[in-house]
Amino acid sequence: MRRSNLLRVWVCVAFIAACGPASARTQVPDAGIGDALRNLASRSGVVFAGRVTAVTPRGGVMEVSFAVDRPVLGSVDAAYTLREWSGLWTAGQSRYRVGQRALIFLHPPNAAGLSSPVDGMDGVLPVVATAANEPLLLDVRRLATRVQRTTGTPLGSSKSGAITLSDAARLVAAWKTPQPEPQRLPLPAAMPLERGDAVR
Repeated sequence: MRRSNLLRVWVCVAFIAACGPASARTQVPDAGIGDALRNLASRSGVVFAGRVTAVTPRGGVMEVSFAVDRPVLGSVDAAYTLREWSGLWTAGQSRYRVGQRALIFLHPPNAAGLSSPVDGMDGVLPVVATAANEPLLLDVRRLATRVQRTTGTPLGSSKSGAITLSDAARLVAAWKTPQPEPQRLPLPAAMPLERGDAVR
């Protein structure tokens, strides 16, 4: 009986030590969108803007193929295949769809060649089409939830939910160097990119 009590105490101590205090598990908010982008980039092996061309299940792995339009960080060719553990895909829910365009922040692949976006789907920022000859935008509303706000300040809206893809690429490529906060822009009405459109 005494041994089982000692074992329970040891398990509780190990659990508390592993979990740590609540404050240690809480992510520290970023100061702005630029800091949030640099935070993602600092933990990425590869960053690129591209389009999903295929999603293929292979046993316990999902292969997601991309046509790379704009390499930003790391070694990336014109095509890239992400290999994710299929356990990240909940039943009936697709993490990616063919034709989807995004700026992707990926962890370096592990020994098995598997990877995933940094901070889950926070590391997949949607590219939004704009009017002809206008720069492409990134929808940063989800990323804005990571930014420090004073109590009572509302989250960003579609009126300030975008930045240009070129501003994001510049910040990410030089993530070790502090840079000015990117200009927040209104998010246009949804205009999906056509398959032939190039990411500028």
